[in-house]
Amino acid sequence: MSQRVFVRFLSILLVSALVGCAPATYRGWSEGSQYFEPVKQPPKQQPKNSATPSDTATCSSEYRVRSGDTLSKIALSCNIALAALAKANNLHPPYTLYVNQRLTVPFSGARLPDHQLSSVSQSLPNPGFVWPVKKTLKYAFVEDRSGLNGLRIYANVGEAVYAMDDGEVVYAGNGIAQYGAMLIIKHDNDYLTVYAHNDTLQVVEGAHVTQKQLIATLGKTGEVMEPQLYVEARYRGRKVDIKPMLEPVMHQ
Repeated sequence: MSQRVFVRFLSILLVSALVGCAPATYRGWSEGSQYFEPVKQPPKQQPKNSATPSDTATCSSEYRVRSGDTLSKIALSCNIALAALAKANNLHPPYTLYVNQRLTVPFSGARLPDHQLSSVSQSLPNPGFVWPVKKTLKYAFVEDRSGLNGLRIYANVGEAVYAMDDGEVVYAGNGIAQYGAMLIIKHDNDYLTVYAHNDTLQVVEGAHVTQKQLIATLGKTGEVMEPQLYVEARYRGRKVDIKPMLEPVMHQ
């Protein structure tokens, strides 16, 4: 089975995980692990009545559903595969939940311990990524609860976004509401790069792109309070720390 066919096969298995998000459904490559980790945003970006990252990231073997929860949000907050969470609770699409419903959270075998997630990043080779926008823009590395950094870049809507390396666009759409218009590029070295909250997407799914090629324009889509680009790196489907990969590049 070719790698391309394998990617598509796994995509089909994950489509049900995002029922209710429109218009495009998520068809990315994750090798069974939940694609996104919870991300900490600057305090000024938090809506007044929303849960803080520390609130949403607190998960035990049992989770009580709160107002506004969806199964995908709970899976993201608990850093667990949505499919594993659904199976443990005998839930089926469209994954209807009710307030105060008690869900079993099957941590065993469903995720890696936090210390293992961090060690994965430390042992990986440098992928040779380039900075995804012009270097004069304001940016910040943001840590999740596992100590892994993503990158947030703040600028006006319309700023150019560039591919950090050659690769194939394996996802282009807005099927995950909180990330807005998003691109995922799969690189030949088993890395994935993710570009979220875009205003426009300049490439389509299945396209081959080259390093520094224009792929999108920065925007304010998804659940953010100001224009920004969120960038994340993955290795074989698992989030890795992008800071040691990109911080030296910024100063070149």
